[in-house]
Amino acid sequence: MGRSKTGYLRTISIGLILSLIFITAAGATSLYIAVGTNSSTWSVNRQSESLIFDYSQSVQGTVSPVDYGGRSLSPFYSGYQDVNVNDVRLRDRTSALQGSYSSEERMNLQADTTEPTLINTTASGGIFTIQIYQEWPVILKSSKTMKYSGKEINDREFAGNNQDFAGSNLLYNKELSKETNVGMLLRNMNATVLATNDAILSANFMPNKEMYYDTRTYTTGIAEMKYRQTSSNYDFKRRTYTVLSDGDERYSGIYNITRSIHMKSDFPYSELEDDWLPCCFSGMNDMNPLEVRDPGFSPKDVFDCTCYMYPAEGKISKTATGPDPKTFK
Repeated sequence: MGRSKTGYLRTISIGLILSLIFITAAGATSLYIAVGTNSSTWSVNRQSESLIFDYSQSVQGTVSPVDYGGRSLSPFYSGYQDVNVNDVRLRDRTSALQGSYSSEERMNLQADTTEPTLINTTASGGIFTIQIYQEWPVILKSSKTMKYSGKEINDREFAGNNQDFAGSNLLYNKELSKETNVGMLLRNMNATVLATNDAILSANFMPNKEMYYDTRTYTTGIAEMKYRQTSSNYDFKRRTYTVLSDGDERYSGIYNITRSIHMKSDFPYSELEDDWLPCCFSGMNDMNPLEVRDPGFSPKDVFDCTCYMYPAEGKISKTATGPDPKTFK
């Protein structure tokens, strides 16, 4: 397995240091950028790979005791998934005791890292400007249905896209049914840092991103529902990005819960077209919010990319066209 590691340390002045570290190992690429002054620091870490991944699974059965070696083993089911490509993340944890269990899920992931990261530094009047542009796109689509009845089940899920997220914790359920559809898109990333020798004046992390999160849940235990959307501005006091909106709800009892969330961040000086995206995502830039107020798309809506042809080398096409936005529910 080939492995190479390259590190760069560029000194802008005595007080301001820009550090860049590129790591490439077995096809995966990592980039760490840090800006430091006499009193403050800011950094960003990117990790991705050129890949295509498709996954599907269907399970139906009963969690029940098993006789082994002359003794009965306690019934138990446990499953998890964990995806993180360029900070486009999907996590799921499920554990269940004795009872009936069925689930069906599909996932499609595409990412590309062939384009170089561009970094520009300028200085004027004692103020340094560091600009970073990266086009490492990621598309992740997932759908999952689950149904359980028995002694107890816990299920946790999390979908995150570059500081934004939505998710749920469903705990201590004797009966649980859930259908979740997630679509996440990262087009590119811009970042701009203004600094002097003494301090960083501002830092803006600006990924052009989009996320759809749609869930329908029947719960008989405790249900926690959360989401958060952040701005591009870094808060140096709290060492995190400013929160634009967030929610945290907790239900205890028997509930039917339906939730649909759409988050999108665009920045005016990055006017890249989206027609390179596969047909199942193309056209979403121009969608009217009223057209997506009920994003209850089915697995076919999420995964039917029959109009898209994969390039021979697996690189995401920049010429694929898409349907009218109104056809995307």
